[in-house]
Amino acid sequence: MSATTPTASGNSADTSISTKLTATASSTAEECHLFVLIHGLWGGPKHLLTIEKCIKELLSKKSDKKIVVLRPSGFRFWKTYDGIKICAERVLLEMFYEIETLKKNNLIVSDISVIGYSLGGLIGRYLIGILEDIGFFQYVTPVFYSSFATPHVGVEFFHDRIFDRTANTLGKFLLGKSGRELFMADHDQLLKSMAEPGSRYFKGLSRFEKRTLMANIQNDRTVAFFTSYITEYSPFDKFHVVKVKYIKDLPKMRIGNVYVRGKFVDLKRTHFVADSSKSNANSQEETSVTRSSKLYKVLIILFGSLFFLPIWVPTICTVSLVTSLYSMVKIRVLRYPEYNEHWARVKDGVYGSKPINEQDLKIGTQKRSQRARLQTHESFKGDTSEITENAMERMLYVEDRFMGDAQNAQVEEDNAGDQDLAVKADQEQEDGSNHLTFNFISDYETDSEDAAPPLESLSTAEQINLMFSRKKKLFEMDPNLHDECIRVHQDQLSSMDTKGYPVFVKEHRLPLNDDKRSVVENLNSINWVKLPVYLDAWNAHDGIVARRGPRTNPKGTATIALWVSVLREHLDQRQSTARV
Repeated sequence: MSATTPTASGNSADTSISTKLTATASSTAEECHLFVLIHGLWGGPKHLLTIEKCIKELLSKKSDKKIVVLRPSGFRFWKTYDGIKICAERVLLEMFYEIETLKKNNLIVSDISVIGYSLGGLIGRYLIGILEDIGFFQYVTPVFYSSFATPHVGVEFFHDRIFDRTANTLGKFLLGKSGRELFMADHDQLLKSMAEPGSRYFKGLSRFEKRTLMANIQNDRTVAFFTSYITEYSPFDKFHVVKVKYIKDLPKMRIGNVYVRGKFVDLKRTHFVADSSKSNANSQEETSVTRSSKLYKVLIILFGSLFFLPIWVPTICTVSLVTSLYSMVKIRVLRYPEYNEHWARVKDGVYGSKPINEQDLKIGTQKRSQRARLQTHESFKGDTSEITENAMERMLYVEDRFMGDAQNAQVEEDNAGDQDLAVKADQEQEDGSNHLTFNFISDYETDSEDAAPPLESLSTAEQINLMFSRKKKLFEMDPNLHDECIRVHQDQLSSMDTKGYPVFVKEHRLPLNDDKRSVVENLNSINWVKLPVYLDAWNAHDGIVARRGPRTNPKGTATIALWVSVLREHLDQRQSTARV
């Protein structure tokens, strides 16, 4: 589908106008594919740097359009409490400024993809609804929508514990307007409305050529499997009686000094075991001592019970409550820019024949500079919001370990020798025949060693990373092997039939209310590529996007690279169809 292809909803007059405007705007500018990467609650644009790098390095050679990535920064940190609507409008305006700035640099956005992490997946779906409403898709082709650990069905805790009942009661008051929406306690029932087939959000989402989602089956205490996978089932609560199986023949890749594979779970072969006493320790490669040591776990639980819970929990809850109250006042008092007027300028200046608004170009340049500053340090607000998020995760971890069931998994790798992958990269001879090697850098850095900053200006950790990256490229893989793996399993990954999943049984069906059940049914009425993921990590919600970088989250990074192969395969099919 080209950028000038009319949408089904546009009338003939609108189609004629949009085709003419796009043809005029495209006569001298190079077409580009804009990826909008949207972070989650408490987060900032830096959280999605690993995803950005994988997209740029692994997707660009498969795309006939230049790949451009935008990680919006206008709703970062505590601003994520302001509600899905306001956050989405901030992303929209920042996106418009970037589209105008790109046109000034002789690039015209013809394709768009929306990638959302956690709350960012919901913000992305609201954004898509606005784009549908204003007729954006008459000018720009929607290609990919992807979510990573996104609570599509809201947030709810189902265990019969004091903490779960307390969290369900208080959660909607501690996270601002976003919290009420996540717990589906808001007056507008936004999550339900966004899933209704007749809504602009649903219609816009349906237009995307490919919809993918990634859901952690375990170790994500922030966003449960059922809500990120869009299902009524929660089969991994008693993980010690589950045998996890992965997609067959997953190829390995090197990240830093270790070899890992992507962690896509095969739900058709994953099943329960009769005798949990025979379960083995997790056999994933590069499992840290903090995960494998029972003594360490006991110390963490003891420390959390005696110090963290009684001291930190009241502090964090107080900070979050105060911030929520401030957010509620702010969104009632402050006025936000009108996006319809800005969209009219974008249509005229980018997709029409008028000059681009100079004031918009000035603001767009300022926002680019702001994102560059955030790349090096995210400010005091960023530090405090990250502390709050980490504290929430640790609180949930301690509660889960202290009051929950045993969580020792029986995991069987399908590929022999995975334990041998955890070797130093220098110990293996590299042929490099079909391998792609690169370093993970930001928008404002370069692969050139000559342009690298002086060591004395860097922190100790940054110096170590830089020395490693100079010695050998950080990342090595054969993307063709990953593409072939996805191609082989494409039908299985795209199947919406869960009847053949052994762990999806009646006993593990959740008592969802009617609103949540309707969200599940409606969203599952359109096709998805659903990718369940198991990361043997302390915090899989962090790891699924490799938030702390590829060296800290090698398994998460490998899984992201495998996800990109899903996109690569679609672009291959897209171009083959276009040639025919």
